Amino acid sequence: MNVSKIFEITKFIYFFSITFQKNLKNFKVKMMAKKWIKIVVPTALLLLGLATIVYPKITGEPLTPVYKYHELKEYPVWEIPIVYVFSYATRAWGPLLFAFMLGGFFSTFISKEKMMAYFSSKSKRNYFIGAGLAPVFTVCSCAMIPIFAGIMMAGAGIGPAITFLLMAPAANIMAIIFTSEIISWKLALARIVFSFIGAIIIGMIVVKTPWGKRIEEKYMEMAGKRQAKIREMRIEDKFWETMHVAGNLARRVIPYLALGVFFVSFIEAYMPKDIVAKWLTGVHGVFLGGAIGVPTYTPTLVEVFFTKALINLGMSPSAALAFLIGAPMASIPSMLGVSRVVGWKVVLTYAILAIIVAIISGLIYLSLGVRL
Repeated sequence: MNVSKIFEITKFIYFFSITFQKNLKNFKVKMMAKKWIKIVVPTALLLLGLATIVYPKITGEPLTPVYKYHELKEYPVWEIPIVYVFSYATRAWGPLLFAFMLGGFFSTFISKEKMMAYFSSKSKRNYFIGAGLAPVFTVCSCAMIPIFAGIMMAGAGIGPAITFLLMAPAANIMAIIFTSEIISWKLALARIVFSFIGAIIIGMIVVKTPWGKRIEEKYMEMAGKRQAKIREMRIEDKFWETMHVAGNLARRVIPYLALGVFFVSFIEAYMPKDIVAKWLTGVHGVFLGGAIGVPTYTPTLVEVFFTKALINLGMSPSAALAFLIGAPMASIPSMLGVSRVVGWKVVLTYAILAIIVAIISGLIYLSLGVRL
């Protein structure tokens, strides 16, 4: 082999190594970019959803425009649900985004062992933990659904999870503050005490039912299989998994949630508030107050203004308390959404119990003769 041939081979090897190094570097850059995209996108969506919740609390203005409708019954019948659902979507897209993403993060990053330690149905302490943590989440009952689904998928016991699901919309921090400022501190105190006790009792009862036990076993098994899969994932793949979980929850929950809001639009449009308010006094008023919360869906904090309006029309404080507990715990849209997670038997069990808790709370408040 002559010198020129050796030189050509050496030259080829040199240029090949340079090209390979450049391609390898580009490949590494692309892989690094892909890795960061998988981490940044889910995190950004979670923070965006959180911003839509926090920003209005600080500034008093929504982060994005909100569509406000006039008196619903003034619209044509066919237009009422369109207007109502669109208005709901402009108000709730952010909290729902936050809730779905948070549900994804819960189910992916919280291990079954930790969830069993703090949310197992076997320890009564965990019911108090669930009820104590819930008020931090200033979201409506519908936005709690994906968060509830997330902790169930992570291996939570159904008892503490139900307690957590019911307590957050019924007595979150902002709802209690608003109730105190707009109605009265006495009603606010009663609302948080009775909601706390009621949510714990309901959770303890649900877990004792055969259908509650079956759902818990189903999610425990699911959590075990998912945890084994997640442990083998790289960190960026774990972040991306939260997107898959959030998307799956959204596909399961949103259609039923929209259906519930659709039906509630007609109830809100045509329910005679003046007539209802006249009946919301005394013992029968408490029973009616606890029951009308089911068809009357009000987003978190809105129920306070709605209740204040009914009080101005003659609603008694005891009926108001029953409504403020029953409505957030057992509204039609939230029940439809939760049914996609734990089935109708569990939903009807906790809904009936929630109405009973609301009525008993109102009757105790009435018997004590507490005024606003």
